[in-house]
Amino acid sequence: MEKIIKFCREKYKILIPLMVVLGLLITVYFLYREYKYDNYRNKEEVKVYQHFGGIKTSYTAIVTRNLRNVIVDVDAKKEKIQYDATPIYYKDEEKVLFPSEMGIAFPLKEGSQYKVYKYTLYEYMDGVHMLNIASNEKDYNNFFLYDGKGLYFFPDAVTINIDDKEYKELSKMSYVNLVGGYTLTYYDKESDTSEIIEVEGKKITVTSDNININLSSKYLLSFGNKVLLAKPENLNAVSN
Repeated sequence: MEKIIKFCREKYKILIPLMVVLGLLITVYFLYREYKYDNYRNKEEVKVYQHFGGIKTSYTAIVTRNLRNVIVDVDAKKEKIQYDATPIYYKDEEKVLFPSEMGIAFPLKEGSQYKVYKYTLYEYMDGVHMLNIASNEKDYNNFFLYDGKGLYFFPDAVTINIDDKEYKELSKMSYVNLVGGYTLTYYDKESDTSEIIEVEGKKITVTSDNININLSSKYLLSFGNKVLLAKPENLNAVSN
């Protein structure tokens, strides 16, 4: 016992820092375990599909939710998917998951714009448009979602116009993607079809009774006024 006490007295300058480090490591371990448990509680396998370059890709997605039932991760079970803003459609369900942060615009509210968080879930229920944003679910009307680059998702039916001429009517829950002002890709939910069109130098607009967007110049019309579309990262989160 005396030898132990003598050793501790001689080595206390080394032992104290070691004990502090050990205590910190134990604390970090338990905090990490709690974080991991909180953020990766429930994993659900969901049949989904996406359209890439006009080609439909169906696969099983692993959707992970935390203890607060917030979606925190999405990954393909077997496929190799490079996620961007391309909407993820649930098979045989009227649900769409957005794997990136998106802007939300309200043309009938003076073109007001906000953002919705990554992994926001859209659902069409009995004629009502629902958005589940960070586990907070609320219905919204007369809006569209956009990624700030060229992709636009429309809850209601719209018409694509090329040089002010009607080109294609899209059903609800469809989207349009204008890449670099040269290539237009659309996905029509009802027919489950996609098309790629070369539109260099052409004016592309999307219209409906309540929506009028100039995709070429990235602005919407709200009661005759032009409202430029801001990037989602520069917007405040939509209120719930």
